[in-house]
Amino acid sequence: MTGNRTRLSIRERIYKIIFVAGDRYRSIVRWLDDLSRFILVVSISLFLTGFVFYVGFIVSEESLKSLRAAFRILFLVIYFAKYLPELLSARKKFNASLIFRAIVFLFCSAVLISNFGLPEKPASIWANFNGIVPLIIALFLMAVSEISELLRRISTVKIQPAMVFSTIFLLIIFLGTGLLMLPKAHYQDVTFLDALFTSVSAVCVTGLEVTDTATSFTMLGQVILLILFQMGGLGIMTFTVFFSFIFTSSSSFRDGILLTELFSSESMGSFYRILAKIFLLTLLTETAGALLIYGVLEHDVGERIFFSVFHSVSAFCNAGFSTLPDGLATEGINRNGSLKIIISVLVILGGIGFPVLLYVYRYFRHLVLVFFRKIRRRQKPVRPEQRNIPVRIVIGTSAILILAGMALFWFFEKDGSLSGDDSAMKLVDAFFGSVSARSSGFNTMNVSLWSYPTVFMMMILMWIGASPGSTGGGIKTTTFTIAVRSAWNYIRGRESLRVSNREVSNDTIRRVLAIVLFSLLFLAAGFMGLMLTEPGKNPVHLLFETVAAYSTSGLSLADPSTFSAAGKLIMILLMFIGRIGPLTLLAGIFSAQGKRYSRYPEIDIVIN
Repeated sequence: MTGNRTRLSIRERIYKIIFVAGDRYRSIVRWLDDLSRFILVVSISLFLTGFVFYVGFIVSEESLKSLRAAFRILFLVIYFAKYLPELLSARKKFNASLIFRAIVFLFCSAVLISNFGLPEKPASIWANFNGIVPLIIALFLMAVSEISELLRRISTVKIQPAMVFSTIFLLIIFLGTGLLMLPKAHYQDVTFLDALFTSVSAVCVTGLEVTDTATSFTMLGQVILLILFQMGGLGIMTFTVFFSFIFTSSSSFRDGILLTELFSSESMGSFYRILAKIFLLTLLTETAGALLIYGVLEHDVGERIFFSVFHSVSAFCNAGFSTLPDGLATEGINRNGSLKIIISVLVILGGIGFPVLLYVYRYFRHLVLVFFRKIRRRQKPVRPEQRNIPVRIVIGTSAILILAGMALFWFFEKDGSLSGDDSAMKLVDAFFGSVSARSSGFNTMNVSLWSYPTVFMMMILMWIGASPGSTGGGIKTTTFTIAVRSAWNYIRGRESLRVSNREVSNDTIRRVLAIVLFSLLFLAAGFMGLMLTEPGKNPVHLLFETVAAYSTSGLSLADPSTFSAAGKLIMILLMFIGRIGPLTLLAGIFSAQGKRYSRYPEIDIVIN
C-alpha cells in the first residue's frame, strides 16, 4: 500500500509539473502575442509612413538608401513578430485561409533567406526574391494581413452597420486625398479641395473631374486613382471582410450580418464563397477587357498596356476616368468603334450587378452539366437552377432601358451631334451614349452639342442608374421597376403587387418609396444649392450636373472645375450620398431605438 501511495504521489507531482508548465507556457505565449501585436502596429505604421516618403516625395539618394536600410530592419522585426507567436501557438485548424497564409509565409521566408541568409546572390531562383521590390511586396502582404485583423476587431464594436460602411468610405476618401497631394503624384500644384473632389469622384466611381487626369497627375497619381475607383467599385467592406477571411479565417458573425444587410444577401453561410467568386469574376473580366482593348488600339496612346488596364478597370467599375486629355473623345480614339463596343460591354457587366453575373454563371454551368450528362447517357438528372425573379427584373429592365435609350438618342441626335458619322457609327455612338448615361460617365463626343430632349432623356437614365449589387449608382433598376409596377397596380385597383408567381412584400414597396422620395429631395436640395453658388451658369446644365453627381455618372455640361468652392463642396456631398445611398446614410445617423410590438388604431387620410 505504501508503494502504491508513493507511485501515486510521484504521478500526481509529475502531472502537476506538466499542468503548471503548460499554464506558464500559455501565459508566456499570450504575453508574447500581446507584445508582438504592439510591435507589429508600431512597425507597420513606420513602414507605411516610410513607403509614402519613398514613392511620393522627392528625396536625395542618401535618403533613399536610408529608407531601404530601414525597410530591411522593419522586415526582420515584422517577420519575427508576426510568425514567431503563430508558430508557438501551433494553430491546427485547416481551412481555405490557411492556404493563403501558408503562401504568404513561404514567400516572406524566401525573401528572408534570399536577402539575409545567402552570402552571395546566385543567378538562381533565389535571385527572384532578392532586392528591395520583393522586400516591399513581402512587407505589404504581412501588413495587409495584420490590418485586416485590426479592421475585423474594430468591426466588433457595436455600431450601426450603415455607419461603419459610411465611415470606412470617408476614411478611404481622405486617405486618397492625401495620396493625390503627394509631390510625385502630380505635375502641378493641386489644392486640397481639388484633391478631395478627385478622391471622392474616384472612390464614388463618378468620373467628374476638376483637374485633367492626363495632364495633372503623374503615373503614380493615375495608379492611385485606379486603386481608389477599384476599391470604390467593389465596395470597401467587401475588401475588409474578404482579406479578413483570407488572412485570419475568423470573420465574425457580425461581419456576416453587416454584409448580408448591405448587399441584400439571403444566405449568410455562403457569403464568403460569393465574395471569392466576385473577386475572381472581377479579375477575369477586367483582364479580358484589358486584353481586348490592347488588341483594338489603332494609335499610339503612350503606355499602351497601362492605358488598356486603366480603361478596363475604369469601365467595369463604371468610374468614367481616362488617361487621355479629352477622354474617349480624343481624336482617333473617338472613331474606334471596336473600342467603344468593348468599353460598353464592360460598363454593362459592371453595372448589371454581381448577383446577375453569378446567376448567369450558374445557369450556363447547369447547361454544360446537362450537355455532358446527355453525352454520357446518364439517367440521373441535374438539379435545375431555381428561378430568380430579381435577376429577371434586372435583365429585363436593363435591356429595355439600353434599347430605348439607344433609339431615342439616335432619333434626337441623328441630325445633330451624330450628323458627321456614317450609319454604323451613329448606331455605335447611340448605343455607347445610352449605356454610358446610366452610370459610367464616358463620352466620345462633345456633350455641349446635345439637344435639350437628349439632355432630359440622359438625366432620366442617370437617375435610374445601374442595378443592385453593381459598381454603378442611381436609384437602381429594380427600384424603378417596382415603383412603376406599384403605381400601375394601384391604378388597376389591386391590393398586392405580384411579380411572376410571387408577391412583393410591403416592406420592399415602402423601401422603394423612401428611395425615390429621398433621391428627389437630395436632387432638389443640390440643384437649389448650385443655383445659389453658381448664379451665372445655365440652370439646365446645373440640373444635369446635380443628377450626374448624385447618380455617380461622370457626364458633365457645366464643367465643375469652374465652380466656386461652395459649389464643389455641394458636388462632393451629392457624390458621397449618391454612392452610399440615402437610406444607408440616414439609417446610420438616425438608427431605430428598438422594435415596437404595439400598434395604434388605423386612420384613412384624404390625399387627393
